[in-house]
Formats: sequence, C-alpha cells, structure tokens
Amino acid sequence: MTDINSLNDTLEEQLRIMLVEKQKECNSLRAEIGRLKKMVAEEQEGKYRAYIKFADLQKSLGNS
Repeated sequence: MTDINSLNDTLEEQLRIMLVEKQKECNSLRAEIGRLKKMVAEEQEGKYRAYIKFADLQKSLGNS
C-alpha cells in the first residue's frame, strides 16, 4: 500500500508542477497580450495624429 500512496503522491506532484508551469505560461501570455494591446493603441493614435496633421496641411495649402 505504501507503493500506491507513493505513486499517487508522485502523480499529484507532477500535476502540481504542470499546473504551476501552465499558470506561469498563462500569466506570461496575458502580459504579452497587454503589451500588444498597448502597442496597437499607440500605433493607432500615431496614425490618427498623422492623419490630422495631413488634413491640416492640405487645408492650409488649399487656403493659400
């Protein structure tokens, strides 16, 4: 019976280790998603600002 308990402890420990690894992986992926969202938002804002500048330049050239 000691062998069965030992085997169960080993399997449980392996599952715990796998769970911890997957949790770390999940946290890492969530952090990466956050960074990517921030990068996309910054890029979109930059494009918007560039478009506004372009429109202002066109307007000022049209009035001259």
